[in-house]
Parts: sequence; C-alpha cells; structure tokens
Amino acid sequence: MDRKTPELRPAINEYFKDPSPSSNLFDDISSHAATDSKREEPAVCRIFQQIETKKTDIFDIIKPPEDSHYNNPAFDIRETTFSNTGNNSIDPMDIFNHEYELSSIPAEDERRRFAWIPSVKTKNTLEKASQMNHTLPRDMLTMPGVENVNFTVKLYENLVSYLGETEAAAFKSKTIDEVTQDEHGLKLLIEDSNFSEALNLTTRLLAMYGQGPGQVGYPSKHTKTSLQLWFTRFALLVKICAWKIISKEALAWDDLDRPDLYIQWYKELYGNKYGTLVPFSFRLILAEIPQYVITSTNVYNKLFEVLIGVRKIITNLENGLAEDGRNVELTIQDRNTSKLLWYSREARVIHSIINCAVNQKDFKLAIKLLKDLIETPRLKYTTEHSRSLLSAMGRIYLQVGDLKAHGYFLKSSQLKPQSLGTLGENKGDYRELIDAALLAIAQNNYKEAYKHFENAYIMDSNKVMALNNMATCLFYEGQLNNAITLLEDAIQKFPDLALNESLLSNICCFYQFQNSASNKQRLLKYHIISKYKNSVPDIIN
Repeated sequence: MDRKTPELRPAINEYFKDPSPSSNLFDDISSHAATDSKREEPAVCRIFQQIETKKTDIFDIIKPPEDSHYNNPAFDIRETTFSNTGNNSIDPMDIFNHEYELSSIPAEDERRRFAWIPSVKTKNTLEKASQMNHTLPRDMLTMPGVENVNFTVKLYENLVSYLGETEAAAFKSKTIDEVTQDEHGLKLLIEDSNFSEALNLTTRLLAMYGQGPGQVGYPSKHTKTSLQLWFTRFALLVKICAWKIISKEALAWDDLDRPDLYIQWYKELYGNKYGTLVPFSFRLILAEIPQYVITSTNVYNKLFEVLIGVRKIITNLENGLAEDGRNVELTIQDRNTSKLLWYSREARVIHSIINCAVNQKDFKLAIKLLKDLIETPRLKYTTEHSRSLLSAMGRIYLQVGDLKAHGYFLKSSQLKPQSLGTLGENKGDYRELIDAALLAIAQNNYKEAYKHFENAYIMDSNKVMALNNMATCLFYEGQLNNAITLLEDAIQKFPDLALNESLLSNICCFYQFQNSASNKQRLLKYHIISKYKNSVPDIIN
C-alpha cells in the first residue's frame, strides 16, 4: 500500500490487557484491538501500553501488534497499563491501591466474575427454560462457525534460503502436528509465537464443538471452554490484523445476549447458577472491533453498550442487590470485592473508548473521558497511576498542538517522589524524562529528545525502548548509519528484549533507506523476523 510521508507527531494507540493470573487457561489473553495498519502517523507516544509481565501466564505474550510503518521509523514509548478486567485475582503490582481478596467460597468469585444482566426478552426466556425443554427458535440461537481458512507462514522457508537448513533449524517453530490437540498444545504454539498454527489449532478444537468450518448457522452447544477458545481465536486474529475474517466470524455473536450464552440455560451442567458464559474480555474485544472494520458506521456503539451494562451492575451492587439485580444477600466483604472488580472493569471500558476516540481523532471525547478519570475516580489511585493519567492527558494535547500538554506533564512531575542528585539538584525520573522527550519531538528538536532518552537509558528502566528512540532521533537528524549501529548493538546486548516488533520495524526501515543493504544486514533482518513469525508478515514483502 502506498503511504504518504507520515507527519511526526504523537499518536496514542495502545490497548489494555488482563494482567492477572486465573485458574482458567484462556483468561489472560490480551483483549486489545491492534493498531489500524492504515494509520499514516508514527506511534510516538503510546499512553496505554501494556507492560511485559513477570508472571508465567501463557497468554501474556499475546500483545497488540505495533503500527506497520516501514516507510518511516516510529518512536516507541511504552507505558504502564491501567487494567484489571475480570480475572479471579488482582496483581499485587496493580495500579489501583485497594484491597481485593478472594472469597473463601469459590462460588462467590465465580458469580461476580461471570455476572451479566440479560435483556428483558432473554431474561423472560431463561425463566421459562424448564418449560421449553431446552429448545429455542433459530432467531434466539447463537450459531457461530470459523472461516475455512488455513493460516500459513513461509518464514522458515525464507530462512533456509538465506541461512541454510543447519542454521535455520534453530529458528524452526513448532507446528500443529507436533503438539497435543488440546489447550496445552495451543499454549505451546502461542508461547512459540506461531500464531498461524495456533489459529489452525483453534479451528480443529472448535470443530469438536460443532463450530468449525462450514458450521456457521447450525445449532451447537456452548460451554465456558468453547467460549474461551473463541476468545483465544479472536485475540489471535486481532494479533495478525485479520480484519476480514474477524468481521465475518463476529456476526454470529451479535450482542452476546442470546439465551444459550447464559449459564442458567444449562441447568444440567451448572445447576442453579446465574451469569454469562462469555468472558468479559471477549465481550470487550468484540466491542473494540468495529473501529477497524471499514464498513462500521458508529464505532462507539458496542463499547458504550458494554459500559452501560457495567454501570447497571455497579448500580445494583450499590443498591444492595446482586450484580444481576437479584435480591441475594451478600456479605460486606463480598459486596465490596465485587464493587472493586466492576469499578475496575468500568475503567477498563473507558480506557478502550479513549483509545478508540484517539484513533478516530475525536480528541474532544478522549479529553472529556480522561478528565473524568482524573477528577472523579471510582477508585483510589496510586501516585504512579495518577501520574500516568496526567501524562496521558498531556500526550493527547500534544497531538492537537495544544500547549496545555506542558501543564499536565508538569502536574505529573510534581507528584513524583523527590530524588536529589549528587549536586543536590532534583533529579528527573523516567516518566519525567520521557514526557520531556515527547515535548522536544513535538518541537522537532531531536537533539534535545535524544538527550532525554539517553538519560532514561542510563536509569535502566527500559534500556531497549530508550535505545530504539535514540536511534530514531539519530535517523531524523540524518545519522542513518549511527542509528543502524545503535540498534544492531541493542540486539547483540539485549537479544531477548530487543527482538520486539517496534525495534524490528525501525531497523528494517533503516535498512531500506540505505543504498545497498549488505548480506549481513539481510541475515540480521531475517533472524529478527524469525523470532516474530507472522506478527509482522508485511516486512518480508
């Protein structure tokens, strides 16, 4: 696709993820929509960037792909995520400063986690379930099916061409036939970044539920596991930006309100429990998708529907009812825990709407929502979270060229703990340096920005991100060779961290600007690509 030369200015385009571990295998897949590949501006400041978790949750490795801008390098600013989206437990490093304890009764945790309020029509149908002998008219059934697509990637073959079979063998990833045909096998494929084969495995597993290729429109039975498999599939499709497939497969799910998606419809399986089979993150990922589908007319509708549903649940809890409005007695601790969960889910949805608004360049809406989060929070924020919100506001103002950005950066700086340097001066911290660098970039002052990124590098908070941005500053200063050297050194020093999509896209961009790329550079390029499989397929073309 031909692209115009991007204008160098901040862009906010990252999403949120579920950071906490869960007893369910699939609960921790990122539910973020990926950055629209049609965007023409570099991603200079990603205010809602997820962090690399230190936990061992297998789906923490699924992250939204970066912008595929290979005509010009992009700055890489990674931020702490604001999220807790409905897992059973809270990360102890969670940004919200509150107590969140698991109940001694697992059923209570399950109730709050899967709570949802059905529409009046669906509620009436569920109440008559026993009289209906578990039969529903077709217009009240959810009948999904996967598209008949075989996902393939030929990176290994390309590596063999450049490296030979012996050296390329070290980069060969697992295939679908080399893993068990179950959740564990899916875990291994995702850990290996082989998203194509992972998608092919979801096709096989969903076929076992009668929801495979060619089965859309045919009745089938839903379970918590099948819904989690669908969530996994959509997260992977978002990861590889397969928007046409996503838009087709999403149609069958409609508004996720049909009776066969509620626990109470399956009394033989779940007894007298209430709630939805739909993971909250699945609900949110489907709500985020319209902004990436060209035919969408109102990209906010589904997001605001989810927000309304969350706020109805909060209202019920505050009025002494259960989440779904039933008159059920809850202990004080249980009710408070539920409130905290749904307050954080509310914030999660608002964050998604803000990101959507920024992607749509609806800065007025983004500023209004973010201002509400700053001024009227439901939860008590930590100092770092408050600073992150203020920095986010400053970065939005940078996009519209408003000098108010400096004021928000200043407020963020004023909240930081005092740290004195060797000469008694007040030392800037990592966030302060990044904010200052962004102001310099907005003023096309790359030398100044380079200094700030260099100081951030010295702080050792995120060396690779700092080096990536330093190289981009050098590029815009006309120092192409130095920029390439800096990134190649970063890959040699920090191979595990440096082989990320943002740095990969930048170094490939730099190679393209050179008059003649050496064989060494081409080999390095394919070494990097081999690590990321089909996360960045366009680079090969």
